Amino acid sequence: MSETTVVDARLDKLERDNRRLKLAVGALLLALAAVPLIGAVMPEQIPEVIRARAFQVIDANGNERAAMNPTGISYADENGTVRAGMETDRIGYWGETGPSAPRSTSSASPTPARTTT
Repeated sequence: MSETTVVDARLDKLERDNRRLKLAVGALLLALAAVPLIGAVMPEQIPEVIRARAFQVIDANGNERAAMNPTGISYADENGTVRAGMETDRIGYWGETGPSAPRSTSSASPTPARTTT
């Protein structure tokens, strides 16, 4: 075999390998691009009923800002002071100088003081 024949054979093999590599990378990219599209097409799973004993809303600092449980709902300021609450028989709101003393919303019941109507 002459040197040009050997070089041509090696070049042909290199071009075939390069074509296969391009096809493999293209197929891989196509498959990776299809994954998000498949996820976008699938329907969202929405439960019919959500059941819990209590719900809490936590701010970015980890402070409980609202609580809802079987006894009622309470809302607290950034310091944890209960500012508003609602139960089956009353609704209460306390401003900065309201009638209730500050209390943590982390108690079991969000019950506000009974000094309001």
